[in-house]
Amino acid sequence: MLHSIETKLAPSESEICSQAIKSGSWVFLSGQIPLLVESNTLLDGSIEEQTAQVFRNLENIAKASGGSLSDVVKLTIYLKNMANLAEFNREMVKHFQDPLPARAVISVAALPMNAELEVEAIMMIADPAWALAVT
Repeated sequence: MLHSIETKLAPSESEICSQAIKSGSWVFLSGQIPLLVESNTLLDGSIEEQTAQVFRNLENIAKASGGSLSDVVKLTIYLKNMANLAEFNREMVKHFQDPLPARAVISVAALPMNAELEVEAIMMIADPAWALAVT
């Protein structure tokens, strides 16, 4: 059975997709760009600041799903400029402990709202006991 996850603590495109979908112990988090939830505008800052915002959004969706970033097993990272990868990496490792998630990094020509990066995640929550809650 599939469960849609939505939280007001992260940006939403709920008219076209769920923030996350939970199926059993698996949670698939939709891609996040560095949107500020309060204003629905892109964070204007360095790649490290934008990366931190992306992971704040993903963390809030993970919490609404009954997990945390420590449950992430796979990341897919989309960057408009691969020259930003080192800055992205410096910030990314602040949000994870060993073992780090598997990942793919993909260079793209464009992203929604002309963002510089987008990150999607797959989580596995070891304890399937969780409560669906809209926050």
